[in-house]
Amino acid sequence: MSDGRDLRQLLEYLSNAAREIARGDYRTAGEIFEFTKSGKYPAEIADLAESFGMMMVMVETREERLETLIEDLKRKKALLEDAYRVLQQANIGVLEVLGNAIAKRDHGTITHNYRVTFYALKLAQTGGHPEDKLKSLIKGAFLHDVGKIGISDLILLKEDRLTDDEFQTMKMHVRHGSDIISGYPWLSDCHDVVLHHHEKFDGTGYIAGLKGEQIPVNARIFAVADVFDALTSTRPYKRALTYDETIDIMKKGRGSHFDPDVIDALLMIGEDLYRDIYHAEEGRLREILKSHIQALFKDEQP
Repeated sequence: MSDGRDLRQLLEYLSNAAREIARGDYRTAGEIFEFTKSGKYPAEIADLAESFGMMMVMVETREERLETLIEDLKRKKALLEDAYRVLQQANIGVLEVLGNAIAKRDHGTITHNYRVTFYALKLAQTGGHPEDKLKSLIKGAFLHDVGKIGISDLILLKEDRLTDDEFQTMKMHVRHGSDIISGYPWLSDCHDVVLHHHEKFDGTGYIAGLKGEQIPVNARIFAVADVFDALTSTRPYKRALTYDETIDIMKKGRGSHFDPDVIDALLMIGEDLYRDIYHAEEGRLREILKSHIQALFKDEQP
């Protein structure tokens, strides 16, 4: 009778052990081998129990290996995310440096690039622009005039009015810009701003003579930001216009030069933008824009 009870106890123990394994508890594995050392169980039962114990040990070992592998993958994922963030910051830094270099050559100051990028961003946000489009807009705003690197200083820096031939040459800066960024996949989504920011809503702009909603929306937004900053800024050939003078001119271009919706957004926020941003020093402009860029790009995944 005792043998029967012992056997039932062993089977009950193995059954309980199986349930514990299912819960991830492997502490009973070593005890199974102690049970089978007594010699009171038939050899085939003892062998079965020991095999079960070995199975538990193997399962535990494999689970430990799996946990180690998962932890290793987590560490590698963290390293990859860190590397991606560094690469992303490098990409954004290149945008800033290259855009500023062109702005410095063209305007003699880099504040234009910071202002016009911030203006475009705020206009887009006011119009409910989706976040992925905001990222593309920022890239395009920084690099909108990158093609001017291919324009002669005799034309680019000329203080007098350009001749018709010179203006035709100047127009090609958008083509040059498109060519420059075309080989870099990370910049493929800002091609529309670089190539089309001189299109006009009525179709009389360049480089393709696009009209209305044929013009990419980011290019339509940027066109308003770019002209707003140009009119309110001093140039060798003109004085800086006041905010009211600028708005009067831009309202006249609503529906002809500019997308009416974007002009309406400018009328909503333009005065605050002009007051807060136009006279800001370079360092403050950079910090303001940097905080917005970091907030936008922080959730990008490698």
